Amino acid sequence: MAQNRSQVHEMRNNVLVAIGGGIGSLLRFEVGEWFALFHPWHPLATLVINVSGCFLISILHFVSDPSGRIYLGPKSRLFLLVGFCGGYTTFSSFSVLSLQAIHQRQWLDVWANILLSHLLCLVAVWLGYILSTPFGFALAKTSHYLRRKRVAQMRRQND
Repeated sequence: MAQNRSQVHEMRNNVLVAIGGGIGSLLRFEVGEWFALFHPWHPLATLVINVSGCFLISILHFVSDPSGRIYLGPKSRLFLLVGFCGGYTTFSSFSVLSLQAIHQRQWLDVWANILLSHLLCLVAVWLGYILSTPFGFALAKTSHYLRRKRVAQMRRQND
């Protein structure tokens, strides 16, 4: 019986990651298609996706702790951080684009892609950290207030 529950729990986690990853992948595709309409430099779309993905995963990571005590529960973290952000960010595409530029001896594209991706993604993660700190505290206070209010309502109902 316990093994059956464990298998169901594992399957639910897999489904959360798969759905989140599917949504993130679709959004990555659409952002790439949209950027292709406006700019001929293909790595720009990948760069924007990587930077925005780093910013988003940073916000989500720093607003919640792994146990979900601050804001996001473990299931939400799986769905958003592992699934959605994992499907959305494109460092594998980044690497292929860099290698293609190397093969074509487009050195400016190679170094612009590598340096901008790393620098801007680090800045995005840092900004996510900076912005999430007060946001996380506000969410923690709100969550604590709502829990106390719910407990008080339950006590009144039981009296």
